[in-house]
Parts: sequence; C-alpha cells; structure tokens
Amino acid sequence: MNHPSVSCKTVGHSNRKMADFIRLVKLHAVDCIVDVRSTPYSRRNPQFNRETLKTDLELNSISYVHMGNRLGARYNNPELLFPDGTADFSKIAQLPQFQEAIRILIDMMRHHAGMALMCAEKDPFTCHRFMLISRELAENTVHVEHIISESVTIRHDELERHMIEKYGLNNRQLSLFETRMTPREMLEEAYRLRNHDLAFGKKHIFRQT
Repeated sequence: MNHPSVSCKTVGHSNRKMADFIRLVKLHAVDCIVDVRSTPYSRRNPQFNRETLKTDLELNSISYVHMGNRLGARYNNPELLFPDGTADFSKIAQLPQFQEAIRILIDMMRHHAGMALMCAEKDPFTCHRFMLISRELAENTVHVEHIISESVTIRHDELERHMIEKYGLNNRQLSLFETRMTPREMLEEAYRLRNHDLAFGKKHIFRQT
C-alpha cells in the first residue's frame, strides 16, 4: 500500500495534568486522539482513564477513539511473548487482526489530518507506539512524527537512525568473513535489539540534541 499524503503524530500522556496535555496536542494541531493502550486506565494518572479522557477531549473539540484492543502490546498467548512475558513485536505485527487495524487506522487518517496515537510512555523510544505501530505505518509510507514536547517533534525515520546509531550498527567493525549489512538489515537488527532491551528492562531514554 502507498499512502504518500497520509500522516499522523504520536504522543505519550505520562503524568501530565489534563489541561497541559490538551494544550500540548492543540499546539501540534491534533484534532483526534487514537488511544493505543491495551488497558485505557491508570491508577497513578486517573485523569487519563478512558471515560474521563474522552469527555475532556471532546469538550475541547478533540475526538477520541480507543483501538488498544487491536493495537495494544499486552498479550497472553505465550507464542507472542518473550520468556519474561514481554511482547515480541515482530510476531504481533504479523497477526491478521493487527494488520487489519493498521488498515483501518490509515483509512481514518484520510479524514483526520491531525490524528495522534496516544499511549502512556512519554518517551516514544520506550513505547510500542514507536516499536510496533509506527514502524508498520512507516512501512506503508505513512509519515509519522513523535511529539516530544510543546516545541519539539522527531520524525519516525530520524528516531530509527538514532536507534541504529545507539546499537553501533552503522560503524560496526567487521571480521574477515563478515559482510556489511544493507540499510534494511541494519534497521531490522536495530528493531530486534531494541525490542530485546525493552523486554529486559533496558529503557534507554531518547533525548533531543
């Protein structure tokens, strides 16, 4: 599928106050929030519980859709998990229901130029919205930008380059019998390593420089 004119943003609600969150997304021209949390509730931040969030967003002319049942990262099937119970994104991305949800999401983008995918993690680099959903959208030539702050966003491809550099795949010393990886192979290996790090609690934080 090719969707050269389709785009979206992503955002993490973190522990922000609701007024601050609404101001943040409005500054980035967001008019539709797609909630991709498997469980759209938070003990620590109840202002982002599904019903409360939906009401507050709609009072500020921002529509709300929950798609975490198909785009979330929590699964019970052991075939989709690492030994510690963390999701294996490469396997989840192949599920028919996930692929169907991606098609629905892309179709929704045609009607909402200001759509943003929302999860809990403030940093996209530690979140499945980058590792799983945005990766699949980018594969379908959707332009994705991750909201970092009121004044900063980062393009998905820029965050991918950061990930490749983090794992040293673009300047790795080769042995005598190794061949250099193609850009595609480097990206796939970077995603594999990142997923492994998240599975075992190594949450390197992205910082804009």
